[in-house]
Amino acid sequence: MATWAIVSWAAPPTLLAAPLQFSIGHVDITPDLAQNKAVWLAGYYHGRAATDIHDRLNARGILLSDGQQSVAIVSLDLIGWSLPSTLRIRQQLPEVDYVMVCSTHSHEGPDTIGLWGESVIKSGVDDAYNHRVERAVVTLVKQLSTTLKPVTAQFGTIDRPELVHDSRLPIVIDSTIRVIQFRSLVDNTPVGQLVQGTAHPEALGSKNTQITADFPYYTQKRLEQEYACPTVYVSGAIGGLLAPPQDGIVDQSNQPVHPGNFEYAEAYGNAVGQAVIDAVQASRPIPLTPIVIQREEVAIPIDNPLYRIARSLNVIRRDSYEWTGNSKSWGKPITRQFRPERGAIVSEVAVVSLGPLRLLGIPGELYPELVTGDVPNPPMPHVDYPEAPIEPIVRDLLGNHPWMLMGLANDEIGYIIPKRQWDRDPPFAYGRSMSQYGEINSCSPEVGPIIMQTLAELCERSEITNGN
Repeated sequence: MATWAIVSWAAPPTLLAAPLQFSIGHVDITPDLAQNKAVWLAGYYHGRAATDIHDRLNARGILLSDGQQSVAIVSLDLIGWSLPSTLRIRQQLPEVDYVMVCSTHSHEGPDTIGLWGESVIKSGVDDAYNHRVERAVVTLVKQLSTTLKPVTAQFGTIDRPELVHDSRLPIVIDSTIRVIQFRSLVDNTPVGQLVQGTAHPEALGSKNTQITADFPYYTQKRLEQEYACPTVYVSGAIGGLLAPPQDGIVDQSNQPVHPGNFEYAEAYGNAVGQAVIDAVQASRPIPLTPIVIQREEVAIPIDNPLYRIARSLNVIRRDSYEWTGNSKSWGKPITRQFRPERGAIVSEVAVVSLGPLRLLGIPGELYPELVTGDVPNPPMPHVDYPEAPIEPIVRDLLGNHPWMLMGLANDEIGYIIPKRQWDRDPPFAYGRSMSQYGEINSCSPEVGPIIMQTLAELCERSEITNGN
């Protein structure tokens, strides 16, 4: 059953803005396989070279303006992006007040982070390709600025738990697909959608070596068939590991299909697309002005020994700094001559207010427990930090506001795990003989508290700024 959330809202006189202006488009970012070097696919394991192109990869984006503030939201068909690259993009777009660069987290595109190269000690990043993506995003946003048109908007949500599988205990999912549909102010026809999904784009499995956008390719194709306009797809709280159902699903012909091939990616993508259509049918009008932007850079300690080794080997190429113990400040840059005991990277959390709606910019893969509040209380026996307080929870922070969670926004810092669920050292929770998957792809047990506390502060600041 579809659900939707709308709040009664009126802007204070000082914040009244012009009608919402909108544009949408895409630009191709498919890597060239004709070159004389391998394109290493990101995700699963290192040494997976691309052999063919099944469908084109794109940077898809929208530009919104209320006449005073403008926001670009771009989604890449990639495993992740880094804040330094996002900052370089912003520097080339001074006319846009805020640029948010998300990634779908597809496991079928080129390595843009470094962890999936030819071997564990070799980076998989092709710097020329990453720079090409940066230029493509800049080109796209500049093009969007020339095609802005007045629109209205509808917001809808729908819960589809049958479309999500959680492979880590406790079983917790955020099964809510969220969508904004933009409609022409002239004739009320749809002109574009922003969709937030709920699962990792990994319907094809680890054996695939063809470049593809995975199931979001089919979701966006299905929606274009339905509405004759483009869609921008982003991933939500997919940490821990939320993925398409392992047991398969039933396709449109009522035939069972199972993971690990393009037939499954298409069937699953179509199912997500149909869920979006159902959400749109139950959607309601929502004002999306004025636009208010809140963002904050934060220091994230790098305690993961694998990440520290990867940086020392130049597998991950990213500036890092001395960890001061305070997420709001960081020390001197780490160099060959200066190697403090603990290092940190700088990331970003954001809250973009579109009228009453909040876009939450989270720089990694948020565990759904931090959305729903289903963090074990009391904590499970044998977890590493049973006394850790439960972090601020998204649903508590947003109250009656409609919202969308923009996962992997502006950065990819890995899994964002509730600290009291951290379980790396024996004995292990749930009677397990080994640690669950998750901590190996997280920077530190401190990430969850830092990100969620920063989000809480930004949400409070948004309320004050918007006069609510």
